[in-house]
Amino acid sequence: MGLIDGLHTPLNATGIYIRTLIPDGPAASDGRLRIGDRILAVNGTSLIGADYQSAVDLIRLGGGRLRFLVAKSDPDISEKISASSC
Repeated sequence: MGLIDGLHTPLNATGIYIRTLIPDGPAASDGRLRIGDRILAVNGTSLIGADYQSAVDLIRLGGGRLRFLVAKSDPDISEKISASSC
């Protein structure tokens, strides 16, 4: 799963967003996460106001089973996240 800071997208908004899903990876295989979804928390730890590196570290150190709280995106947001060159 690839993440991006919303400030580095055409959204120009704070937040950590899903930019890519690796085919056959755990997140893609699960089917509930989509490109453009905003990750609000990982394993109960809020990402509101967190920077990109803190979010990545939290996910990497989160263990074999992660729980995400996400805000689902609409197609417009997904398109803007996908089009980002960062």
